Amino acid sequence: MYQLTGLPLRRLPLPKILLVGLCWALFIPSIMAEDFCALTLDVVTSDGAPGTVSWVELVDSSGQRVLTKEVAGPTVRICDFGFGRHTLRVGTKDCLPVSIENLRLVMGKPIHLKVIRNHCSYQHSVRSACLLYLRAVESGGRPVEGAELSLWHPPGPPHKTDSYGRFQILYSGRHDIVLTREGFEAAKVRAECKGTEELDIKVVMEKSRKE
Repeated sequence: MYQLTGLPLRRLPLPKILLVGLCWALFIPSIMAEDFCALTLDVVTSDGAPGTVSWVELVDSSGQRVLTKEVAGPTVRICDFGFGRHTLRVGTKDCLPVSIENLRLVMGKPIHLKVIRNHCSYQHSVRSACLLYLRAVESGGRPVEGAELSLWHPPGPPHKTDSYGRFQILYSGRHDIVLTREGFEAAKVRAECKGTEELDIKVVMEKSRKE
């Protein structure tokens, strides 16, 4: 005779048989895990319209990329991944990607998220030249505001750095740029464009020596 408690089932009093049967009825469903999708992500734009996702990545707690996939449409489903904390990166090859940290897979507890993708105001979708970021600073790192740049464009309003010492422009070819400002020695830098890359240049301007 099949035994549940070390005694033949037929020797158990009826109340105990009923109790054992109830325990098994409650216990068996808990150990038979049902399939579920661990993570569902809905992407919307800043105005609430359905968004689009190009690439998503899932990174584990060690920093290893465990999933990279291209997605078309506003919904992303990642139904299985490892235990432990993970980070989801949405729109990794686009402008202004979004990262969500501390995601965990918990059996029977699906995660449903909504991600808002903001409009990218500075992305150059079509560019046939290089993008130059130039920053003028003093020797101590303080920004040089109002430094005038001699560029290759036709005569017009002077190009100057802003209050943070920054200047930005599209260009192609190879050019020598001279920065001047009263109270500073002139500084010269060369910018060379090989394709459509971005170039970040810091120019240190020394203060003029007093005679």
